[in-house]
Amino acid sequence: MDNKLKKLIEKARELIEPISPIEIIKNIEDYYIIDVREPDEVAKSGKVVGALNIPKGVIETAMKLDKEVKVDQPIVVYCESGNRAALAGKCLIEAGYTNIYNLGGFKDWVKARGQIEFAA
Repeated sequence: MDNKLKKLIEKARELIEPISPIEIIKNIEDYYIIDVREPDEVAKSGKVVGALNIPKGVIETAMKLDKEVKVDQPIVVYCESGNRAALAGKCLIEAGYTNIYNLGGFKDWVKARGQIEFAA
């Protein structure tokens, strides 16, 4: 990873509050959960139950189209390692959303025994 990208990710991670899988598992219905991985990644491993798959590259556009999501609704983003999630969270903050959390990596969810689902 080059230095510019590393610094960008570090700054994004500073903006987004981390959240543990255990906290989400206890109150999963309180969160709008977004998997920012690419569809082929999600197809291979599954995703958090109820999560929407909105790849990082289109998140701003997709969220602006979803009028049901309030700007202060708790939104959780995750990816494979937490880096794309941090960048996606930064984009959401810049788009006006105020309550963003970074779950980190999907592997953290699986390790915590969070429920997963596969597309039908």
